[in-house]
Amino acid sequence: MSIIRTIFNQAVAAQQDGKLKEAEKLYRSILENQPLNYAARNNFGVLLRRLGRYEEAEANVKKAIEIKPDYADAYNNLGNILKSYGKFDRADEKFRKAIELKPDYAEAHYNLGNLLFDLGKFDHAEEKFRKAIEHKSNYVQAHCNLGATLNILNRLEEALESLNKAIKLKPDHTLAYFNLGNTFYDLGRLEKAEENFKIAIKINPSYYKAHNNLGNTYNYKGNLEAAINSFKKVLNIKPDYSETWNNIYFPLQAIKLQTSSIEKYLPFFDDQVKDQYIKIEKSILNYSLNLGNPSADNYLNKVYNMLSSVENIAIKNPNIISNEIIKPTLQNKITALVHFGRSGTGLLHSLIDGHNEVSTLPSVYLSEFFDYFTWKKIIAGGWEEMADRFTTIYPVLFDASSDIFIPSKNKTFINNIGKKEGMTNVGEKKNEVLSIDKKKFIKELKQLMNSHDSLDAITFFKLVHSAYEITLQNLNKKKIIFYHIHNPDTYAQLNFLKLAPKTNWLIMVREPLQSLESWVLKDFEDNNYKSISNKIFQMLFEIDKIVYQDNNFIGLKLEDLKQHPKKTISALCNWLGIKVNDSLYQMTAQGKKWWGDPTSPVYKKDGMDPFGKSSINRKLGLVFSKNDQFILRTLFYPFSVHFNYVKENLEQFKNDLTTIRPMLDQMFDFEKKITQNTKTDTEKFMKSGPYLFLRSGMIERWNTLNKFNTYPNMLKPFKIDKF
Repeated sequence: MSIIRTIFNQAVAAQQDGKLKEAEKLYRSILENQPLNYAARNNFGVLLRRLGRYEEAEANVKKAIEIKPDYADAYNNLGNILKSYGKFDRADEKFRKAIELKPDYAEAHYNLGNLLFDLGKFDHAEEKFRKAIEHKSNYVQAHCNLGATLNILNRLEEALESLNKAIKLKPDHTLAYFNLGNTFYDLGRLEKAEENFKIAIKINPSYYKAHNNLGNTYNYKGNLEAAINSFKKVLNIKPDYSETWNNIYFPLQAIKLQTSSIEKYLPFFDDQVKDQYIKIEKSILNYSLNLGNPSADNYLNKVYNMLSSVENIAIKNPNIISNEIIKPTLQNKITALVHFGRSGTGLLHSLIDGHNEVSTLPSVYLSEFFDYFTWKKIIAGGWEEMADRFTTIYPVLFDASSDIFIPSKNKTFINNIGKKEGMTNVGEKKNEVLSIDKKKFIKELKQLMNSHDSLDAITFFKLVHSAYEITLQNLNKKKIIFYHIHNPDTYAQLNFLKLAPKTNWLIMVREPLQSLESWVLKDFEDNNYKSISNKIFQMLFEIDKIVYQDNNFIGLKLEDLKQHPKKTISALCNWLGIKVNDSLYQMTAQGKKWWGDPTSPVYKKDGMDPFGKSSINRKLGLVFSKNDQFILRTLFYPFSVHFNYVKENLEQFKNDLTTIRPMLDQMFDFEKKITQNTKTDTEKFMKSGPYLFLRSGMIERWNTLNKFNTYPNMLKPFKIDKF
């Protein structure tokens, strides 16, 4: 055996044992003597990927391919490298090339399946995982990931079969037990879900995702203290795990029904913790738990102070000296649009869209743009990669038919949003898909960026709008940015407020019970009680958020827009500082005719008519019975009076408030229907986390009304001249 071959084997052994620095030295010694050794180049690239040095990794594997053009392993490894730093299109191409060169290459099929899974293309991912198994029947990871894919496709019994196969092949496969737990959770078999999450944790005690999902299982069962403890374990293992910071809020809020103080349940971190993100998340948790209380203002200020102290919120331009910069003029005025249940924000956005003084992006794609992790991803590759990374995170902005997942509320991701929002059938003939030239956009954005010595999230956000308008050749000078932030996470909303404090906020409102019933209708049809519970809770606390005490927050009634469009639009233009023009009476997206929101309950009736009145005239009762309506209408009473939906009758309200208090401890009629449909035991249902979460919120709201007969800091109605 030659010396080089011996060194190569030593390098491979060191790499397999995790001795990466030692392996690096050995590969370098080989390549110094044999620079055309394609096997060493390929393996060295794999090693560099593990070390996070992606550009070096890519260069070495490309060199291996240059030396040996039919090297399937190298194409497969190059695909993994490109995927590691967000080059998904190119990664897809390389995996497919590997398969072309070697059709029975199970690992390449598997890796392509993983890429397609991450992109939300689950049907195609299933196909590739099955191909991997076809060529390698005992491929444990492929069986496991096929199970996870089938779970998402809601083929749960098939998912169980694949996951049990993986466990049979490898009885200590942590991920398989984790995925099995997820599948049992989705089947509603919570005992089996708990059992499998515990097995995954026993195999790997530091597997924080299993602790997190065990916490979700406990929460759904109503074992609130156990849920909180599971979430705390996650935060001890991985303090920056955003999903758990979101999840722990729900049992903490629900447990208020069982204790006079929740202080002992809160996650504790030593004051010496240096990670500002962790401190911010804890301050946001405290703020969220105190919404609607007099102390909310104090907690809000603490969040703002934390957000102000974040380091590295700006990224410096490495290419120019600051005193050489001539910064372009940017739109300084921003108006942010927020929903209140289902209240017509899509409609208003479509009316504003075609105005020549307004810059706005389609749909709600960027609702989570100001989340911590979104900005972190954008700047992760440095200045030169920011524009490309933005387009990778938001592919749907450049092709509305994209099914790739984008960030959404509650630390989740959503796919096919362009299709769901009607952006794939625009134009007079309903046959156009919204799109813009991605390459041109990147070029324009980079050019705009190079006029700045540094960028923070808000400046980059403005540059995105400028590049978007230039790419579409909309060269009119824009006065304002109209930002449909819609329904953001608390972090995203407060961070945006801190970065752009002069923003004007427009909250679309609607008669609360109509708005709420329309918003939860699909969930009710799907028996998704958890979502209904969260939505009712959110709307009850949305009406008097402490941030609404500022003068730049107003509530615009959907009813005013529908019934008196000319006066409402004229007053709105005056508030926005733009001229009235004909475009404001047409529903458009990116200047093309938009046909309305396909998910609207009245879409087929008159959802394509901007001023159709079906939505505001629709009778209640599809979800909420008369009894349910009475309770909810009482809890929303101050808001309804404030916005002139009902006439004030304080004495009657006080009587109603007394009447509904014992009713809050009983099941709503819509809850009884869900238990009947799902064959759920009512006693278990009333002990569940979502049930207790909703009750804790309603009782807090009742206590506030009982004390003040109103809600403090209610949103200010938009004033329009008398009709």
